[in-house]
Amino acid sequence: MRRSRRAALAACLILAIAATPGAVLAQTVDELYASAVKARQARHFDEAVDLLRRALALKPDNADALVQLGFAELGRNDLAAAHDAFSKALSLAPAYQDASFGLAEIEFRSGNLDAALPLAESVARAQPGNTDAAALVENIRKAMQAAGGEARKASVAAPRAKPRPDPVAGLMEQGRRLRTAGKLPEAEKVYRRALGLAPKNTDILVALGLILGSSQRFDEAGHFFDRALAIKPGLLDARIGKIRLAIWQGDVPGARALVDDVLASSPDNVEALDLDAKVALLEADYTRAGQSFQRVLAIDSRNAEALVGIGDVRRALGDDDAARQAYREALAIEPGSSDIEQRLAVPPPRRWRLDLGTEVSDLTNGLSDWTDSSAGLAYRLSPRTTISGRNRVATRFGRTDVQIEGRIDEAFSPAFSAYALAAATPDADFLARYAIGAGASLQVMAAAKAFGPLSLNIDTRYDNFTNTNVTSVSPWVQGYIFDGRLGLSARWVHAADDIGTRADGYVLRVDLAVTQRFNLFGGYADAPEISDGTLVPTRTVFGGISWDVNDPLTVRASIAHEQRPTFDRSIFGLGLTARF
Repeated sequence: MRRSRRAALAACLILAIAATPGAVLAQTVDELYASAVKARQARHFDEAVDLLRRALALKPDNADALVQLGFAELGRNDLAAAHDAFSKALSLAPAYQDASFGLAEIEFRSGNLDAALPLAESVARAQPGNTDAAALVENIRKAMQAAGGEARKASVAAPRAKPRPDPVAGLMEQGRRLRTAGKLPEAEKVYRRALGLAPKNTDILVALGLILGSSQRFDEAGHFFDRALAIKPGLLDARIGKIRLAIWQGDVPGARALVDDVLASSPDNVEALDLDAKVALLEADYTRAGQSFQRVLAIDSRNAEALVGIGDVRRALGDDDAARQAYREALAIEPGSSDIEQRLAVPPPRRWRLDLGTEVSDLTNGLSDWTDSSAGLAYRLSPRTTISGRNRVATRFGRTDVQIEGRIDEAFSPAFSAYALAAATPDADFLARYAIGAGASLQVMAAAKAFGPLSLNIDTRYDNFTNTNVTSVSPWVQGYIFDGRLGLSARWVHAADDIGTRADGYVLRVDLAVTQRFNLFGGYADAPEISDGTLVPTRTVFGGISWDVNDPLTVRASIAHEQRPTFDRSIFGLGLTARF
C-alpha cells in the first residue's frame, strides 16, 4: 500500500500548506481525495466514504479514489461495497497492486484462504518491499496451517464462501450497463426491480429519473427526482437531474435558474459546470459557455465532454477548424465515440447558397403566358447573420420588368430571428417601383418528440407602384407534429392601398417529410394578390415536392391553380438550391 500512502502524504501536505482559517469545504477532486485519506487514516470511515463518493461523482474514472473507497469500506466492514470499489479500480487499471491487495484482504476476512493467498502473493512478488503484503501472506499461511490439513482439503473441495452479494448493488450495476448501452427500456425494468427492494434508495430514484427523461417521459422523470429530494433535501444528483430535465423539455429559463442555484452551493461541481455551459449554448451566450467548459477542463483535463462542448462553441462561432481540433482531442480520450465521430463527419460549413427558380403561367380566356424567373445568392457572414441578393425577371402581356432585391437575416437568439429587405425595379411597368419589407419569427415551443417546434411569425411589406401604394401585413403561425415530420401553418393576409381599398384573406399549408430527403407540400389560399398595384381577390390550390439530391443540392417542383375574377391561372414551377 506504499503507493496509497505516498499519495495520501503528498495530498495532506498540499492541503496543510493551502489551508487558511475559515476555509470552505473542499470542492475539487484533489481536495476531496486528500480530505478523505486523512479521514480514513483517522478511522473516520463514514466521513471518508462520503468524501470519496463526492470525488468520484466529479471524476468517476479516478482509480486512486476507488481504491481508497475500498479501504474505507473495509474499515466499515462492508465487504461487498469494498469488493465493488476494488473491482472497478482494476477494470480501469489492471496492474493496480493496491486494488489486488484489497481483494486479497476481502478474501482473507471472508475465510476464502485459497483465493486470498495467490492474490496476496502476487502483490508481494510485484512489490518486494511491501511489508503489508508480506504480512498478509504470512497471516494467510498461518491461518491455513492452523486450520489443519483436513480443514484445508474441505475448503478446497467445497464452494468458496464468497461474501453474500448485495442484490440491490447487482441490479444497479446491471441497470448502469444497460443504460450505457442505450437499452433504456431494459434498464428501466432492472432499476424498478431494485427500487422494489430499496424504495428509499435515492441513487435508484435518480437513475430512473434520468432514464425516463431520456425517453421523454418528463412528468414521470420529475416525479422520481422529487421523491429523491423528499428523502434527501438538497441531493445534488437529483437537482442536476432536474436541470437535465428542463433542458430536454426546452425550458431554457427554467434550466438556467436551476443550474445557477446548484452552482451557488457547488461552484466547482463538474456536472453542474458542464450543464451551465450547455444552457449557455442554448442561450447563444458563447462566451459563458466557453468559460464554463474551460473550468471543467481545469478540474479534469481529460474530460471529453467538455472538449466536445468547446468544439460546439467554436463551431457555433463559425470556426470549424478549431472545432474539429477540439473534437479530435476528445476522440483521443474516448476512442470510438459515435457522438464525437458524428461531429467530425459533419462537412465544413457552406457559406454560400445559390437559388434559381422559374415559373410559367398558363392563362385562360386566350391571354398570353406569364413567366417569372429569379436568381438569388446568399452569404452567411456569421452563424447569426446572412446577407443575400436576388434578381427577378417577370413578363406579363408582352412587358418585362427586372427587379433587384437585397436582404439581411439576423438570428438574435436560437428562438428569435428577424429580417429586412429592400427592392427596386428600374423603369417598372407592373412590378413595384420600390419596396421595403421586414419580418420576425419567435419560437414559443421547442421541439419535442410529439409536438413542436411552434413559432409565431409576421411579415410586413410596403410596395410603391406608379399609380398607388400598397401596405400588407401577414401574421402567421407554424407548428410541427409527429417528431417534426408533419408541418402545419396558417397565415392571415391583410392588404390596403392608399385610396382606402382593403382586402383580407388566409393561406393554409401542410408540409410532410416523406423521407429524410424527400418532402411534399400543399395548401389552399383565399387571399388578395397584388397585381400591377391592384388588390385582386384570388383563390389558389397549390402543391409541390422538394428532393435533397445530396447535401449541397436540392431540387423543387410546384404546381398551382388560381381563380381570379377575369381569368384563371395555372402555374408550373421548377427550382434548385445549391450550397457551397
